[in-house]
Amino acid sequence: MLALGFHFDARPRLQFLDAIPDTLRVLGALVLLFGLAGFGLVRLLLPSALSRYELLWVVPAGGCAVGLALTVLGFAGVPYAVSLPVLVVGALALDVHAVRRRGWPSLEARRLAWPAYIALLVLAIALIPMVAAQHYAAPIGTGSDAHEAAGVAQFLKHAYPTSVDIHQPINQMPGTWKSKYPIYYAEAGVSTVSGLGTWQVLAPMIDTMLALASIGLFLLAIEVFSAPFGIALAAMGLAGLDRMALHTAIHPYFNQTWGFFAMPFTVVLGWELVQPGRTRRTRGATAGLLAIFFAILLLAYPLAAPIPAVPLVVFALSAWRRRVKAGESVLRLSDLYRGWRSLLWMIPLAAAFAVPVVGVVVKVNGAINVLLPGHSLQAWSGDVLSFYPFDHFFSLPSGPQGALLAVMVAALALAGVWGRDRALTWGLGGLLLLGVALALYFRQRAFGYYFYFKLLAFIGPLVLLIAAVGAGRWRRLGPILLVILAVCTFYSDEQEIRYNGSQLPQSIIQLSAWAKSLPRGATIRLDMPGPLQIWVAYFMDSRPLCSVTPLLNTDYPHVPVSFKADYILADYTYGRSNDTIGPPLKVNAGFRLFRENPNADVPGPENCHYRRLDRIYTGLGYSPS
Repeated sequence: MLALGFHFDARPRLQFLDAIPDTLRVLGALVLLFGLAGFGLVRLLLPSALSRYELLWVVPAGGCAVGLALTVLGFAGVPYAVSLPVLVVGALALDVHAVRRRGWPSLEARRLAWPAYIALLVLAIALIPMVAAQHYAAPIGTGSDAHEAAGVAQFLKHAYPTSVDIHQPINQMPGTWKSKYPIYYAEAGVSTVSGLGTWQVLAPMIDTMLALASIGLFLLAIEVFSAPFGIALAAMGLAGLDRMALHTAIHPYFNQTWGFFAMPFTVVLGWELVQPGRTRRTRGATAGLLAIFFAILLLAYPLAAPIPAVPLVVFALSAWRRRVKAGESVLRLSDLYRGWRSLLWMIPLAAAFAVPVVGVVVKVNGAINVLLPGHSLQAWSGDVLSFYPFDHFFSLPSGPQGALLAVMVAALALAGVWGRDRALTWGLGGLLLLGVALALYFRQRAFGYYFYFKLLAFIGPLVLLIAAVGAGRWRRLGPILLVILAVCTFYSDEQEIRYNGSQLPQSIIQLSAWAKSLPRGATIRLDMPGPLQIWVAYFMDSRPLCSVTPLLNTDYPHVPVSFKADYILADYTYGRSNDTIGPPLKVNAGFRLFRENPNADVPGPENCHYRRLDRIYTGLGYSPS
């Protein structure tokens, strides 16, 4: 009920319930699949120092494992229809082995129920625009990457990762996404288990990843900062519902949300890894679990990897200095290398992840080349066309009151890191200072919108989390300050939820049935603005398509140029072309389908095709097949 309070314009109507069944199917499939994959992994690898919240790690670790395992099987040439059952059977076997070896985890209902409740609250609020306004499971917001995110997951169900399949809505993995296979394999898995299309799964899944990120933020507050239980819950809520974190889920930035999700778990495991008194076996298990989360973060969003890497490096250097000062042994080459046979496992792993790792290198190299002054950032502006207000990243109001509250947040964040272990102070405190400083640097750069937005979308929630921890250190004033931050967050999120739009109306979804009702091989010309063709082409992929005005000069796949076709699909803004004949064959709220006049004087050959073009593949002149 609290979540519904955010949607102030809601009216009692039966439509509100329409999206619930599909949403629950997605959530159930995700928890089932990720839970199976994560239970045994966490039971065997999670260190005992973190075991009091063991069950909170299961689904997050399982999500990472599903994506990585399906990627390995995919590049090994195992068909997806085989690899998913293999994954499930293997996960069940690992779960049984873990229970036999270590027994069942302890269950403390109170400790687990409250963070689970807050995570569900985060999920419920993130789902409001889809459930309460759109009324069906589909992407919302303005993030046009959504059609590629859904299409890539669909593509990976049917094709080899680096191949081309012209009979899928997205024919191949986009050239700039070569590192991101695991997260789209995970989406494909949830889609298969739920029985829903990848475009239906996308929005509920990304909202769930935001909720899982809030669980990671809770663990960061309670395990790394040793915050009291209630303060950790408050920090979890404030950071998980940060306005721009919510923005990335709503619009939706699928890969960025996966990177945000993996970040807090990575930091928690990195901190645990350097704690004194751990055995080599425990450290090895912790490092293995850390590698899984960091791999997902690195592959899903390479440019975010330095964010957790900064505190991890500081933690490691601090632990190294401590051990040297105490006269203890430090890491030596012999600890890693025990003959060439000890490295054989790296060969198949390197082969499986060669393409994703190259994708990471290319992405990072491209970013480094434009970061220094004198290089244009225009090519990196993406779909971000202006600077978001600074206060949005900290869920604060605008104007003078927002500036005063920003000073308060900064003071609380300083209190949160001050007087703690030097590694923690310099690791996370230094990260916040560096992140804000870099964001302000990009604020001064022409076309710096993208880096400014992406950087602060990660740093802002961390600032709020540490500020909440800092407020918890002031027993009398702290609760009042937390209430103020909670009110600001409530107001900011309400503003974010109120205006977001819907990018996939039912009128476009209905086009799939229209296309399939036409004769096999029938060609269709799209008479509509280029941006509108993105989703239209997605749902009409069963027939060869073309357009007089395709979407050019972007990285998105587009249809070929052609005046000639068998049919013309026109949206109402373009009106009816003189090339049509007869009354419309089909009509809905957004489109009309006509026959093209075979006697119309239109120039050029017919170039309609199943293939989608991009900056790399631009050949024309082929015939439909």
